[in-house]
Amino acid sequence: MKTKPKPGRKRTVTTENFGAMLIEAMKEVVAHQRGEIMLPERRMPLDRRAAEVAPPPQYDAQMIASIRKKCGLSQPVFANVLNVSASAIRAWERGARVPEGPSLRLLEVADRNPEALLLHISTPSRSGARETTDGHAAQHVQDARL
Repeated sequence: MKTKPKPGRKRTVTTENFGAMLIEAMKEVVAHQRGEIMLPERRMPLDRRAAEVAPPPQYDAQMIASIRKKCGLSQPVFANVLNVSASAIRAWERGARVPEGPSLRLLEVADRNPEALLLHISTPSRSGARETTDGHAAQHVQDARL
């Protein structure tokens, strides 16, 4: 009588057991799709040879101002969100300087998925406590300015 290996243990695939292991794996997939079992998540680390990362886009003054306004933030608050100085934001929006390095990637995130950055903004509540925004950060920040 053969015993099944314990979960998490690897079995060696041979020509004799390949079919049985394939059927077993497909049954697990179906059970997972039905919500009957949870399969372990496996992530493979990527190295330079396996991954190609596209460079971030370049942003001009008008685009940066548009992203900031779309988020509903003042220049100082936008600067805090991006972890840069308010003078850098002003210079970018005037076209006196251009963002570079990590700032370009953060501008890309702000442009494509502003909620990812806006979740980190908190506003004072009427009771004086600070409340974290809940995905509608721009509205909360605008309300706080009123």
